[in-house]
Amino acid sequence: MKAIPMDRGEGIEKLAGLLSVDEYGDVIAETIVAILAEDRKRNIFVAKLQELANEVKAIDQEIVLTQMEQGVLDFVLAKKQPLNASEVSEGMGDRYSSLRHRTHASSVLNSLVSKGSLGKIKISPSYYFTTPEEAVIEGLKRRGEEPDRCSPVRIAGETGMPLAVVLEVIGGLLGSE
Repeated sequence: MKAIPMDRGEGIEKLAGLLSVDEYGDVIAETIVAILAEDRKRNIFVAKLQELANEVKAIDQEIVLTQMEQGVLDFVLAKKQPLNASEVSEGMGDRYSSLRHRTHASSVLNSLVSKGSLGKIKISPSYYFTTPEEAVIEGLKRRGEEPDRCSPVRIAGETGMPLAVVLEVIGGLLGSE
């Protein structure tokens, strides 16, 4: 769905209305005002806002997996334990010859992580790939955090998953308590 263009005054009026009814409206407004007051900060804010707009747009897009990605995803999930790229390479190399190379297996696994289908956790020098839920839970444990008081942005960075997926997992954890 494409946004309907509005004139400048209408956009500002709509933003003011949304902020006035939002629980955190005052905090959001104060933060934005402080940022917009300085050109340097304003430029960073505008760039970050565009990144955010692109990320939010991606949430609504359907995730499409290649046949190989789907095969690797099914393999990892069927093992019911975190796997590293070498283990995937060994287990899937007969089915897909390019996966005999650990670097290619790693590339496919990282693609699945960036699409939010898998998460990754660092164990000693290697990265292991697992479900998004397990990756978030492990991130929470390592950080000593609880789902209701955690750093989703940092967990997204540590697990390699999109922030929207991390927030969805955290929401599921909070709903199950």
